[in-house]
Amino acid sequence: MRRSPALLVLLLLSVAARSQTDQNIVGRQGSVSLTPVFQSWSGNAGLSFSEFSTEIAAYVPMGRNASLSLGGGGAAAGGDVAKLSGLTDVQLGMNYYLEPANTVFSLGINAPTGKKELPHDQFTTSILFSHPLFNMQVPVWGQGLNLNPGVSWVFPANDNLVLGLAAAYQYRGKYKPIDGGGFYAPGGEITGSLGADYRLTDVASMSADFMLTSYGTDKYNDVQVFASGNSYWINLQYRQYFHENELQVSAGYRSTSKGKVAGVGGLVSEAERLEPGRFETYGEFKQVFNARFALSYLAEIRIYENTPEAYSGSKVFGVGAAPTLSLPSGLYFPAMLKVDFGNLKGGGSITGLDARIGVGHTF
Repeated sequence: MRRSPALLVLLLLSVAARSQTDQNIVGRQGSVSLTPVFQSWSGNAGLSFSEFSTEIAAYVPMGRNASLSLGGGGAAAGGDVAKLSGLTDVQLGMNYYLEPANTVFSLGINAPTGKKELPHDQFTTSILFSHPLFNMQVPVWGQGLNLNPGVSWVFPANDNLVLGLAAAYQYRGKYKPIDGGGFYAPGGEITGSLGADYRLTDVASMSADFMLTSYGTDKYNDVQVFASGNSYWINLQYRQYFHENELQVSAGYRSTSKGKVAGVGGLVSEAERLEPGRFETYGEFKQVFNARFALSYLAEIRIYENTPEAYSGSKVFGVGAAPTLSLPSGLYFPAMLKVDFGNLKGGGSITGLDARIGVGHTF
């Protein structure tokens, strides 16, 4: 089972990207939000499925240098797949900023509250939804107990350059993914990251991030079954302000080396690298009409390398808009509508829809 790099490190490195405009390393404005999301994909090769999910998220500052976050929700899958619905795991996050050392200590916890031990047909649905090509809001309903401690260090080299260094470890507890099956124990992950943010002018900056992740060996009923190759991720981002308006453009590439799979006598190297590398570029222009209303225009391109993996060689282009209405009371209403168009390996085409509208409150 393929896994993505630890998202905690991306959040840690975002400190470097925003430190020149936000003097608070740990945000001091609390918030709580509820966001229903509808996503669907269909294609000319008989592919058709959808997901309705609801996310609940909260962020609570704990004094000047600490914060607590909480997230969870539920999802229901339908279409030409086995129907799957239920609660998801709950994620807890804690951050503490040690100001004299410019260092942030973090701990993420995935509490195993979501649906697990799925019938075989529902498990097949979950595998499809977890594929990164479809970018589902809820790709996985339930896992085991996961612990993700991390540390990041931010260093202002001069008035224009900020450097960041981060490391994280992710422990993944074992769980039963299939009803009547055995225990699956994903291997741990070690991630190291480097980041830099350079101020080009008073209104423009450029940032670069590099992340390397090493994976442990997955086990099924204490037998080694898979060892993912190391993965690396590099990303560049340009940001510019036009008075209250803001432009962001980013481009990134992620790739994974050959892994090892179960064979006669133990693990053997993959004959070919299965997991495709992918190139992603994203653009967003946020237009602020007034203090109460803003509208973002979105565009993205994702290109996957061609490997023996089923959905490799795909190309997806997406466009959308995301309005946000804010009220004096602290209530805000974020929404988004995005449409994706893509081509699959072998000539098939796919179309995706992502529609969401939520409500939140800042305090």
